[in-house]
Amino acid sequence: MKSIKEILSILEKLEHDIADKFEDQDLDFKEWVSRHGDKRKNDKESIDIIVENCVSMANGGGGSLVVGVRDKLKGREKAILGVPVDIDQFEIMKKVFDRTDPHITPQAEIIDVDYGTGKILVVNILAGNPPYTQTDGSAKIRIGKSSEPLTGSIRGNILTETGDSDFTAELTNENYKDVISPSAMEKIREIMEKERAADELKAMSDEDLLNSIGALRENKLTKGALLLVGKEQSIQKYIPYYSWGYRKMLSDTDYSIKDGANTAISIGLYDIERYVDADNPITTIEVGFVHPEIYMYPKIALREAILNAFLHRDFRVSGSTLVKQYKNRIEITNPGSFIGGITPDNILHHPSKTRNPHLADLMDKLKLVNRSNLGVPRIYKALLIEGKEPPQYREIGKSIELIINASNISIEFINLLSKIIRDRHNLDVDHLIILNYLIKHREIDLFEASRITQRGSGQAREVLSYMENNLKIIESSGAIRNKIYIMSSNAYDILGESTEYYRDRSLDDASMRLTIVSTLKNKEKLTNAEIRQITGLDRKSVIKLMKTLEEQGVKLKSAGRGSYYYLDNN
Repeated sequence: MKSIKEILSILEKLEHDIADKFEDQDLDFKEWVSRHGDKRKNDKESIDIIVENCVSMANGGGGSLVVGVRDKLKGREKAILGVPVDIDQFEIMKKVFDRTDPHITPQAEIIDVDYGTGKILVVNILAGNPPYTQTDGSAKIRIGKSSEPLTGSIRGNILTETGDSDFTAELTNENYKDVISPSAMEKIREIMEKERAADELKAMSDEDLLNSIGALRENKLTKGALLLVGKEQSIQKYIPYYSWGYRKMLSDTDYSIKDGANTAISIGLYDIERYVDADNPITTIEVGFVHPEIYMYPKIALREAILNAFLHRDFRVSGSTLVKQYKNRIEITNPGSFIGGITPDNILHHPSKTRNPHLADLMDKLKLVNRSNLGVPRIYKALLIEGKEPPQYREIGKSIELIINASNISIEFINLLSKIIRDRHNLDVDHLIILNYLIKHREIDLFEASRITQRGSGQAREVLSYMENNLKIIESSGAIRNKIYIMSSNAYDILGESTEYYRDRSLDDASMRLTIVSTLKNKEKLTNAEIRQITGLDRKSVIKLMKTLEEQGVKLKSAGRGSYYYLDNN
C-alpha cells in the first residue's frame, strides 16, 4: 500500500513516464469512465471497476487503487484526467462494503491535483483474510500488475496460505513406530548437530523430540513429519505424488546418472548433496593471511535451494523435486506455482509465504530451514559473496525453476569485499547485487538498481547513498533525478583496474557533454547553476567542463551575475 506522498511523487514523474511503469502488486491506476454521454452510466461503470479492483487487491494482499489516471499515456496533462468534482468518497466506501463478501472496508481519500478535474481518488485496501468475492460471486486476484480470475486452484492456494487447508498438517492413521525410518531420523539428528540445535532438543528421545515440535498427535505422525522421517513405503502410501530425483546431465536430453525415490526429505537431501559434491570442484584462493576453499556451487546456497524446493512444492499434484546438474549450471525444479503474490521479480524481499505451513514449522524447529524469510536472501548472499552470479527464478507452467550458474571466481572481487568487511562495514544482499552488476556493466542508474534489487525507488536510492557515502565504493554524477553511479577509484584500485576507472569516468564526462549540447540546441541558454543541476558538478568543475565544449560552438556570454552559456551556430 502506498502513502499519499509516494503517490504524488509518482504523479510528478508522469511527465516523462507512463503510469503503467509504476504499477505493481500493491499499486494500480484506473481511469474514471467518460465514454458515455450519460453521467449516471459513467459513474456506475466506474464504481463497478472500483469494486472489482478492490476485491482483486484484497485477494492479492492489499494495495492502493488510484482512480482518475490513464496508465498508458505520457505527460501529466494527458494522463491525469481526474474524477468528477462531486464524487463522494464515503459513498464509494459504502458501495464497496455492500457489494463484497466478506465485506471489504476500504479507506478512500480525495486528493487535489493540478490537472484534469483537479481531483483524483485514492482507495487503500488493507490485507485481510481472503478469498473475497463480489456479492454476485465473481472475483479476481491481483498477481503482479494484472488482475486474474480467482479460479478454483487459486482459491485453494489462498486457503492453504491462510492455514485453512494444510495438507502437511493432516494425520496419518498408524502408530508412528510403524512408519518411522531410523535412517531418516539419524539424518535429521546429523543436521541438527551441524546447525547447532538446542542441546535439550538433541538430548531427547525420538518420541519426545517429535512430540516437542508438534510432529506427533495421538501417537500418529502428521504428513509433514512423515515426509521428514517416514519410511519410503509409508510415504508412498499417504503422499503418493511425492518423490525426488537427480540427473547428471550430459546435454539437454542425455544424462549419465539418474536416481530418485520416495524416501524422506532428509534422506533425499543427503543423496542429492552426495551426487552434487562428486562434481563440485574446489578452488583455493589467497585472501590476506587465509586461504579459503571455494566450491563451484556454494554448499549453503545449494542446501537452502534444495530444502526450499521440498518445502514449497505442492504435494497434492504429481511430480518430483528434481535436481539437474549440467556442466555449467544446476537446475532445481519443484511442482507448484508461486503463491501469495510472490513472483520471480519480487521473491528476494517479499514476505515469506508457504503452502505447507506445518512442514515449514517442523523444518524450522529442526534447523533445516529458517522461517524468517531468510532462505532466498541466504541463497543470493552465499553466491554473491564469492563473486558468483545471482540465482535465477522462473515460473514454467505449474512448476518453479531455480538456476544456479557455475561462475568463475574473481579473486580481486573477493579482495574488495574482504576490504569492506575488514573496515567493519555491513554488506547486505542489495549491496552485493549492485556491485555484481557494476563489475559487468560499469555503470548503473536508480531505475536499474531498483529493478535488480527488487526494491522501490526510495529504498534503492537509500542503498546507493549508503554505498557512496558510507562504504565509499561507488560515486555518482549527474542531476539528482538522473544520477549515474560507477565504482569509486578506491574500488577500482583494489580490483587492480585503475586505468579502467579513468576510462569509465571519461565516458561519463562525455555523456555530460553530449547532454549539455543537446540541451542547448533546444534551449537558448544555460547558466552555471543550471548546468550544476544537470551534471551534479561544482562551479569550478562546470567552468572546466564547458571550456572543452568551445570547439563545438559553446560560448560564454559574460555579464556578471547574468552570465550564461549559449550555442553559436555560426
